Amino acid sequence: MSKDQEFHVNTARDAISLLTHKMYEKFGKEALPEIEDVWHKLGLSAGEKMKKNLPDTSLVTVGQAFVDGARKRGTKVDILELTEKKFHLKGYKCAIGLKGKGRELCWACMGSDRGIFEAATEKPLKMTIVSTLAANDDCCDIIIEL
Repeated sequence: MSKDQEFHVNTARDAISLLTHKMYEKFGKEALPEIEDVWHKLGLSAGEKMKKNLPDTSLVTVGQAFVDGARKRGTKVDILELTEKKFHLKGYKCAIGLKGKGRELCWACMGSDRGIFEAATEKPLKMTIVSTLAANDDCCDIIIEL
């Protein structure tokens, strides 16, 4: 990782992000299953904690809590649709520093968000990454459907 692209560590999630970058740099696609597994486990844990503070496990409630949390951390996020069956959002900054690092790595790291929503809604879901900063798109456009 060059000095220009150095990822700063301020939290445990940042440390996992940096480790992800380094493992992907070193091992490439071969590391993706392990990267996804770790991020998914982190998401499941976060989703279980989130669920304890919510009045219900509906996608609307979980989606709004997810966006509220992102905005509290200073992330610009737009909700395009939020219903009982579909959550469609756009984000304009990658909190884990994946800009330009590739769609496959994004999918693996989004294991965290999939885990958050699976645990907090208590339902299986389908996630679609329409666009991603990791693939040098102008934003992250994500759809989560129950």
